[in-house]
Amino acid sequence: MRVTVVGAGYVGAVSAAVLAYLGNRVTCIERDPARLAAWRRGNDPLREPGLGELLQRLDVCFAPVATDLAESEVIVVAVGTPMASDGRPDLEQVETAAAQIGSRARRGAAVLVRSTVPVGTCDRLQSGPLRAQRVVSNPEFLREGHALHDAFFPDRIIAGGPPDAASAVEALFRRIIDRRVLPGDLGGDEGSRAPVPFRWMSAASAELAKYAANGFLATKLSFANEIANLAQSVGADAAAVLGSMGLDPRIGSQFLRPGLGWGGSCFPKDTRALQAIADGMGYDFLVLKAAIDQNARQLRGFAAAIERVLAPHSQVGLLGLAFKAGTADTRESPAVALARLLLQSGMSVSAYDPAVRDLPAEPRIRVRSTLADACEAADAVVIATEWPEFAAMDLRAIRRATRGDVLFDGRSLIAPSSAAAAGFRYAGLAGFIDGTTTTKAVASPRLGTAA
Repeated sequence: MRVTVVGAGYVGAVSAAVLAYLGNRVTCIERDPARLAAWRRGNDPLREPGLGELLQRLDVCFAPVATDLAESEVIVVAVGTPMASDGRPDLEQVETAAAQIGSRARRGAAVLVRSTVPVGTCDRLQSGPLRAQRVVSNPEFLREGHALHDAFFPDRIIAGGPPDAASAVEALFRRIIDRRVLPGDLGGDEGSRAPVPFRWMSAASAELAKYAANGFLATKLSFANEIANLAQSVGADAAAVLGSMGLDPRIGSQFLRPGLGWGGSCFPKDTRALQAIADGMGYDFLVLKAAIDQNARQLRGFAAAIERVLAPHSQVGLLGLAFKAGTADTRESPAVALARLLLQSGMSVSAYDPAVRDLPAEPRIRVRSTLADACEAADAVVIATEWPEFAAMDLRAIRRATRGDVLFDGRSLIAPSSAAAAGFRYAGLAGFIDGTTTTKAVASPRLGTAA
């Protein structure tokens, strides 16, 4: 089929690559000149593992404008929906794309909206600018750092819209549904023969399904953080408690790892949007509000623990800027938010992240090229992103480079005993432990996967 993908961000570029791999003729539209130039050079500006290499093997045309919409049987809308000041998604890019598609696309073309949009958006577009096309909500469930695997080997495919579009959408993803001839180097379950569940529903249901999934996962993470905090208060072992929970098949071990809180391009935006949807309907979504509040409190509490120990003009060596390991994405990153709180308290911050080379949005954070440079003469080292490199770092060498002896571990990567052996006083998620007079074990849970 002839496919046009509007938007070459994480969702759009991955969708373009997957659909081209499945044998479709794909054009991907990107308006940002710098990003477009990178894609055309064969470079991946997103640094998503495996994506650049896969695109080099495929014939995907990247263009600044959609010149072949009239020939496309399927059009994928994958533009940004950033969060507005009131928590609702900003749909300007979606509206612009819909206007262009409606005026130029062929009658009956399937328009797959993969952008995360408020419930009712697809129905409104169907009765408005896209009345001549078939509008389908087709939410994505891609994890940054694992996007290709999740696209080729999904847990489910969700879509909803006009009933006569169901067969076309199912045909588009048929090889994925049947698990036929897919990349073998992405860690797919080669032994599984069960088809991928394909669920067709109304557009409104598909739109809400995306918000519901992310809202629940964010709530699970917030609950895990609350249990870890409570465990410290009552003298229990958070790792043991959460580990036992994870063995319950109704709960599962994923998203039970305490940390600084959830961030990234999806959870903060989608939870606030879901709350805005509920507020708009006059429904008080108490559980979701509590999860959002706990997430903010978790980060503030860790920052406050650092501020209680360090003098106002101290220098902090911050390890991590991305919102999670495996990506260069710093959108809504707890690490960056933590740095801003420390800067507000009068401290200076030098940071290192294996995937982040600069941070134009926050020039006060000095981004260093090596881990050692970030820790040089630091009064404290703070681990803020769960990169494996930080778990394996030479603590003795780092201690020789620092001025102070405090290690704040916001991701439970370091065993307190290892930190003490290297000459550090260890402060984990449960609060600062003064190693000068006592040696008190701090739980170091390593359960599940981070968001």
